[in-house]
Amino acid sequence: MGHLWLGILGGILQGIVEWLPVSSKTINLLLYHAAGLPVSQAYTLGLVANFGSFFAALFYFRREIAEILRALRRPLSPEPNAQLLRFMFWATLATGLVGIPVYEVAKHTLSVTGGSWAMLLVGCLLLGTGYLASRKEALAQLRQGGEEGIPSTGPSLLVGALQGLAALPGVSRSGVTVTPLLAMGYSAAQALRLSFLLDVVALLGAGLVPLASKGGLSSVRALGTGTTLLMLVVAGVVSFLAIGGVLRLASRLKTSTATYLIAIVTIAVALAGLLA
Repeated sequence: MGHLWLGILGGILQGIVEWLPVSSKTINLLLYHAAGLPVSQAYTLGLVANFGSFFAALFYFRREIAEILRALRRPLSPEPNAQLLRFMFWATLATGLVGIPVYEVAKHTLSVTGGSWAMLLVGCLLLGTGYLASRKEALAQLRQGGEEGIPSTGPSLLVGALQGLAALPGVSRSGVTVTPLLAMGYSAAQALRLSFLLDVVALLGAGLVPLASKGGLSSVRALGTGTTLLMLVVAGVVSFLAIGGVLRLASRLKTSTATYLIAIVTIAVALAGLLA
């Protein structure tokens, strides 16, 4: 029953936090590590939880995705949907090339560093996410009337590569994609739109790649296969219910302070473990 509650709580956290500029995988990492799982397994489960939000994102952006898929008939066309198709293709390609190796390195690092050192690393990365969130909030204030276009190949590859770095624990995917888009001059609304369109494919990859990698299934067994499935179902349901409201809230909500607080608590817990 305790494991079932972990699945329910993990799914709720994933379903809500995914749409905020806070690292949902890290929130679940902290939850499952606090429940007694090794940091590396908790990290993998935090990524697997993303798969629960994939179908909600696919449904929420179904019209945009359908229009982008129609552009496959003329992928090199100057039409906006064809430009979006090319943006998502190049960005997703770069995400895979960067994100998969980063995930493997992060998993190995968390496995060999031990619990307290690993949590200290996560806390430091959360501080970086808090800084990114604060920069995003400041830039968003200046970009209410920015560009509404679609990035060309070079910027698309850059945004995708940065999204790949979000495989690191503590790093927010939306933070590392929205912030550079704002810095490139895109409006806050367009930066959020482009970021969350990318999220549809990113959620699929983030959920499936850990399962296909070495040790992924052992992390699922550590939590319990039934509990993991429950986590995914709850994450999907909560995502369906929450995505619209949370996305509207995300455009106005300042999350940098909350991220800094989570980082400080994580670092404090890690230091207490090291000094014990």
